[in-house]
Amino acid sequence: MREQKNLYEMSDRELRAFKRELRRQRQHRRRIVSMLTAVCLIAICVVSYHSLTLNAKNNTETFSLKYYTGVTVKSGESLWMLADRFIDYEQYRNKEEYIREVCSINRLDDASEIRAGQRLIFPYYTNEFMR
Repeated sequence: MREQKNLYEMSDRELRAFKRELRRQRQHRRRIVSMLTAVCLIAICVVSYHSLTLNAKNNTETFSLKYYTGVTVKSGESLWMLADRFIDYEQYRNKEEYIREVCSINRLDDASEIRAGQRLIFPYYTNEFMR
């Protein structure tokens, strides 16, 4: 590394070269800082975008409307078999919970009380609006 002279001892040519070198170093630093700033902004934008889209996906709730339908029990059918046709596991934790509601709606004391020809009401869920 060469020794640097005092600014006052430099010739005009050396002073111009020194200032040129200082300008080059400043420009180089500015480029590095601007590149780092751009990279940070891009990273922030990417993280923000992903967190917003993830948040939006998590917050989208599908709506379900509850309807009721009447079913005539056929020979050999059980309440458990009929429940398989109408149960929505997003609304009920398990089939027993659904069967309890069906029994309550139809005023049945026991799920095994049903017989062929009996008309039962079953709740079901859909996202379609029906009139």
